[in-house]
Amino acid sequence: MTLIPKLAELGFGAVAIRPCRGGWDLDTPWFDSVSAEIAATAKEHGVSIVIDLDAPFYDDPECLDAFSLASQDAAIRDSAAANIRRWIEATSEMGAVAITFSTGRVCPRGSRPSVPEDHGEQILERLAGAIAPLVQLASPLGVNLALRPVSEHAIATVAHFERFGQWIGTDAPLGLAADVGEMLLGGEFPIGARLARLQHRLSCVYLCEPDLERGCDQRFGHGDIDLGRVWEVMTESGYGGPAVFRCCGHGRLGLVAAREALALLDLS
Repeated sequence: MTLIPKLAELGFGAVAIRPCRGGWDLDTPWFDSVSAEIAATAKEHGVSIVIDLDAPFYDDPECLDAFSLASQDAAIRDSAAANIRRWIEATSEMGAVAITFSTGRVCPRGSRPSVPEDHGEQILERLAGAIAPLVQLASPLGVNLALRPVSEHAIATVAHFERFGQWIGTDAPLGLAADVGEMLLGGEFPIGARLARLQHRLSCVYLCEPDLERGCDQRFGHGDIDLGRVWEVMTESGYGGPAVFRCCGHGRLGLVAAREALALLDLS
């Protein structure tokens, strides 16, 4: 709540928030009051909210991925869907412009699928069975669900998302939370033009660049990708949704990171 006014003063129009065990946590008695305070503070300062459910280690301190909606294990899929359902219902009154999530992996990192032939259409069928009910729940509540492709996940690229749209139905109001960093890893170029073509499905865009050597994100303006140019191409195409400037691993920089992000857009 103290950060939102400072970001608004700098010129930001949206803020992304993630679950935090013991902090912004569904299982704490203060969750509802904290959520209401966040929403009120954002509304007071004209800032939109994006809820990012991909909080690493939130449910299990040994598990990086928050969910696995694509698992071969029905119990794991059901648990993942139930968790997302809880977040949709618990945050529906916050007025978030999007709730973003990823599919998770088909099998845990480092292991092999128990059924080697289990790929492609079978995975898409499982995902459709898990995600379609969540979309049906969210839509009447005014909640915009958006899927974020993540490398090594069942939906790893924007191209995978487009194919999945054919399975879940093109009329299903499932948005795309495109991640520029993941697009880089997936070799999806040119980034700006690809996103411009899909702006009708874009709920938000994560602007970031992975630092593979350090296992985090690059600081803004310190990488090889011109994120400012990507944003320029998108806005010229008519996109008007939020951009999430993400630089995980650099929290110690505080608002310096926010100012570096604005400098990319010549708004600092």
